[in-house]
Amino acid sequence: MIQMIQSEFYRIRKSRLFFGCLVLAVFFVFALALTFRYNTVTVPLKNGEQPTISLVAFTEFLFSDYSLIFPLTLFLCLYFTEDFHEGTYALLLSKGNTRNNIFWGKLFAAWLGTCVYLLVCFGLSYIFILMMCAGLPNITYSVSTMGLFLILQCLCFGGYVTVLNLLSCLLRHRIIVTVAAFFLLGALYLYLTKISTALDLDDSLYSYWIVGLSHSMQINDYTENFVPIIATITAYLLCPTGFAFYLFQKIDLRRLERR
Repeated sequence: MIQMIQSEFYRIRKSRLFFGCLVLAVFFVFALALTFRYNTVTVPLKNGEQPTISLVAFTEFLFSDYSLIFPLTLFLCLYFTEDFHEGTYALLLSKGNTRNNIFWGKLFAAWLGTCVYLLVCFGLSYIFILMMCAGLPNITYSVSTMGLFLILQCLCFGGYVTVLNLLSCLLRHRIIVTVAAFFLLGALYLYLTKISTALDLDDSLYSYWIVGLSHSMQINDYTENFVPIIATITAYLLCPTGFAFYLFQKIDLRRLERR
C-alpha cells in the first residue's frame, strides 16, 4: 500500500490542477491578509495608543469564509473521480493492486496533498500579514493557541476529504460530483444556519457539518468545546470512510472500464 500512496501522491504533486488550485488559494489568503490588515490597522487611535495586530485573531480570520475550501473542493472532486472517468481502475487491478490498496492509497494521498495545501496556505498567510504590518511595533501572538487551533482545522479538512471521497464513490461522474459538492457547500450553509436561527438553538446545527465546524470554530473558546469538536471530527473521519470503503468494494470496476 505504501507504493500506492507514493504513486498517488506523486500524481498529486505533478498535477497542474493541484498547482492551479494552490495558486488560487494563495491569492485568497493574500486577500484575507490585506483585508485583515485594513480592518485592524486603520481604526483611529485614542489616547496616543500604538496600533496593534493580533496573529491569534488573524488565525481565526483565515477561516471566516470558504476561501480555502473552494479550490480544494475543485481539485479533490476531479482527483477522486479521475480513475472512474478515465476507466483506469481495471488497469490498476491487473497490475496486482488490491481494492484495499487502491482505496487507501488514494485516500491517504489525498490527506497528504491536503496537508501540503494547508501548510503552504498557512505559511504564506503569516508571511503576507507580517510583511504588511512590518512597521507596527506591537504584534501579539500565542504559538500554543494558534498551533492547536490550526491542528484542529487540519483535522476538519481531513474529515471533509472523506466526505468528498464518499460522494465520489456514490456518484462517480466527475461533473456530477463537482456540482453536488459545491451545491452542498451552499445548501447546507443556508439550511442549517436558517433552521438553527428559526428554532433558536444554543448550538447551531451548522457546527455539526464538518465545513461548518471549521467555519464557525472560535479561537477564544475552542478549548471549552474541545471534546465535542474532537467527537465530530472523529465521526467524519470514520463514518464516511467506512461507507465509502464498503461502496468501493461493491463497485464493478471492470464494467466501468468496458463502458
